[in-house]
Amino acid sequence: MALVSLLKGTTNERNRALKFVYGSNRARLVAMVVANNGSEDEAEDIFQETIIAFYENVIRGVFKGDSAIGTYLYSIARFKWLNQIKKDKVRKSHNIADNQKARIQENALTKYIRNERQEKIQEVLALLGESCKNLLIATIYHNQTMREIVANFNYSNEQVARNKKYKCLNTLRKLLETRPALLKILNPHE
Repeated sequence: MALVSLLKGTTNERNRALKFVYGSNRARLVAMVVANNGSEDEAEDIFQETIIAFYENVIRGVFKGDSAIGTYLYSIARFKWLNQIKKDKVRKSHNIADNQKARIQENALTKYIRNERQEKIQEVLALLGESCKNLLIATIYHNQTMREIVANFNYSNEQVARNKKYKCLNTLRKLLETRPALLKILNPHE
């Protein structure tokens, strides 16, 4: 009871009383938060908030000294820590939901862009003609060697296949030069 009256007393008395309350309860309350998966920083924050709440309760007459100050502080700290855990869980669940939503949207956007690129590639390859289209698909996408190209496309030798590929690539370059928007879609990093 004497401590309560000191807390309501002069500035000097209040400071001495708070210093005593602070020193005699800090270790136990910080340990309680840390033991319940809190960090040292979180424990310090909870302890500071507990001391402030205790002091305000004394000034308002909510705490009259009927119970031990240590027990009262422990219950405030425990209540504050449980509320903090609840807030963190809600925040984390919102963050997880937001992350999943963003990932789904990103995957959908990536798929859309990939499909759009594929359509544009098909469009350009169709403009090249069937033989150039098949030759470029075989060499670029399927990584076939010139020897495989000669066998699959019935060219007389590898040099003929190389010349045909060169002509097809030049035709492709000219097509893309006349369609810069198409080039941007096909090569978005340039």
